[in-house]
Amino acid sequence: MKISKREISAVVSLILVLALLGGGAAIAGKLLEKTPVADGTADETVKGKESILPSKKIKLLGETYSYDHQIESYLLLGTDASGNEEAEGEAYEGSMADVLCVLVLDKTAKTYALLQLNRDTITKVDLMTRDGECNATAELQLCTAHWYGGNKTMSCENTVTAVSRMLGGVSMNGYVALSMQHITFLNHLVGGVTVTIEDDFSAEDASLVMGETITLTDEQAEHYIRARMGVGDGENLSRMRRQRQYLTAFAAKAKEQLGGDAKQTLSMAQDILAMSTTDLTEKKLSGIADMLYQYENLGIYTIDGTSALGMRLGDGLEHAEYYLDDQSLVDTLTELYSLKKEA
Repeated sequence: MKISKREISAVVSLILVLALLGGGAAIAGKLLEKTPVADGTADETVKGKESILPSKKIKLLGETYSYDHQIESYLLLGTDASGNEEAEGEAYEGSMADVLCVLVLDKTAKTYALLQLNRDTITKVDLMTRDGECNATAELQLCTAHWYGGNKTMSCENTVTAVSRMLGGVSMNGYVALSMQHITFLNHLVGGVTVTIEDDFSAEDASLVMGETITLTDEQAEHYIRARMGVGDGENLSRMRRQRQYLTAFAAKAKEQLGGDAKQTLSMAQDILAMSTTDLTEKKLSGIADMLYQYENLGIYTIDGTSALGMRLGDGLEHAEYYLDDQSLVDTLTELYSLKKEA
């Protein structure tokens, strides 16, 4: 399902701010280069590097599809505060991935699009140990993949594996993760973001009155982006909508304030990267930003599905679960990757 051509993804607005502000080309030459993840095979496990399918082939519902465009995919994550990510060794505990988007860059067609994934999607997750071994899997919410592993890098790699597998073996060229706790810093950076409140926040933050248009304080911005339970219908789909709304406004205000100033844009990008976990360098991100600045924006896509309550986490409590619609999965990936079914 396509949402809107004009909306800008929350995570892309945060991490790839270079493109949104138009400074990618001016900055690219100033940064150091790192070779990106090879456009090769998707990994069945993080350590074993066991291939799912060759590059440019994916398997959906028992059928094999291929594509001939030069496409790069990047996983963009926004994590919650449930873990203990600043600790090391046995004390480390990953957080849940609240926001997950795949940036799809088609270098052949010179287009880009975003695939926003529901954190509650039930899929196969590797139960990675703290030493990086993956000896078992379980059908769990996609967000839990980031909880496993022994450090931030392992948590991100485990999430990359889960997303790639869920999408039929699509190769990921890299990842960037940013804690959603930093939304207060980003809101402060642009002097607050103006939105129209579309949900009932009375149980979470009485200052957010439904129907009013306000410039969010830093504290309000965190509530608006992160809160779910007790807000409106309590659905993650509604929170995903608010995240898109907020960062669309964030991007517009940041662009207006910086006015394409390459030096200020670089400073903002470096501040964001300093708070991030990524396998990409500033120059690689700048190159991606430059492509986004030049390419046609095809908008944000989601995959239709069904919401339910279930007890897959095994803690005796009911939690939200989201089950992808098979046909919507095939249709969405076919459009994003120009897939062709093999005979």
